[in-house]
Amino acid sequence: MYCISVNYKNSDVNIRKKLAFSENVQKEFLTELINGKTVSECVILCTCNRTELYFCGNEDSLNTVQNLLSNYSGIECDLLKKHLYLFYSDKAVMHLFRVVSGIESMVIGEDEILGQIKLAYIMAKDLGMTGYELNMTFQSAMACAKKIKTQTALSKTSVSTATLAGNEIAHFKDKVNVLVMGATGKIGTVLVKNLLSHKNVSVIATSRKHSAESVQTKANITIANYADRYSYMDSADCVVSATASPHYTVTYYDLKKNIKTDKPRLFIDLAVPPDIDGSVAEIKGLKLIGIDYFEKLAKNNNELKLDSVESAKEIIKEESDVLKKDIAFHFFLPHMESVKNKLSENSLEEILYKFKAELPSEEFIKILDAFKSCGEKI
Repeated sequence: MYCISVNYKNSDVNIRKKLAFSENVQKEFLTELINGKTVSECVILCTCNRTELYFCGNEDSLNTVQNLLSNYSGIECDLLKKHLYLFYSDKAVMHLFRVVSGIESMVIGEDEILGQIKLAYIMAKDLGMTGYELNMTFQSAMACAKKIKTQTALSKTSVSTATLAGNEIAHFKDKVNVLVMGATGKIGTVLVKNLLSHKNVSVIATSRKHSAESVQTKANITIANYADRYSYMDSADCVVSATASPHYTVTYYDLKKNIKTDKPRLFIDLAVPPDIDGSVAEIKGLKLIGIDYFEKLAKNNNELKLDSVESAKEIIKEESDVLKKDIAFHFFLPHMESVKNKLSENSLEEILYKFKAELPSEEFIKILDAFKSCGEKI
């Protein structure tokens, strides 16, 4: 088994975008590759951060795959080779396990890659492009990824400031009415998307003109005029500001004047420099959280992820070892009868001396231990 990878670690977006083939092009690529006979099985994975080919073949396979990638991407072959990672045999298997588990992702532990690999595998399988080896390898890798997500914190801790803020809001009350200023910015867009994934959260986004219309077309949220923002703050349980404004979006004086209801409120300031006047924290029942809080939380979560990566590597080592034995045994089965006949013609001593002469010491000792174990059970 081989793997060729072009990803965010070794290539910039200008290279990666040329290799981000559409589904129809991927199918055409797989068909042409298999028809070339040098490759017997193949799965192609295309995401925004990586294009990878997992395949089984002969000694000519690498050149065939590289040339075809060059033809389809329009990248000159010698230039393309400078951006390739090559993995073979056990290293190819290990790389797939690491990719599908999220260890190799730009955001460690992200969940999206598992679904992307599942779709890539199903497409290749439906086209008849996979056989025993890739079927076993991909199914084992996906099962391992699910085990890692269950048994470690790799996918249970968030590192995005916007995601962390969204989770903080969703857990503030049973039902949360949120006012978001800066909903169309980089952080605000991710925040709103996260908030709308929580069933207990309703969102009002401010707009200076028509900038929030793009958000409205994508999600069922209320758009309010930015100039009227204070009139929504009394009913809001949570107010978030993530703008690039040079001035405060919320001041103590204006907020105090518009707050009529005495209740717990959460104000979150995700801007640098701050959007919200720090004095608002003096208002009864109001809690103000700034970006420093989330950066510290993200750092702690990253540390948790690093611990989880080590745990994930141990799981991968165990699961990939099981896979390698299953595949090796599968390809040994056709030889089982002839080996049994040959063994019956030779004494145990002759077989053991042959192993002793031909095998490395560690492997020979393992075989002796296995025979001793069998003898003890008998």
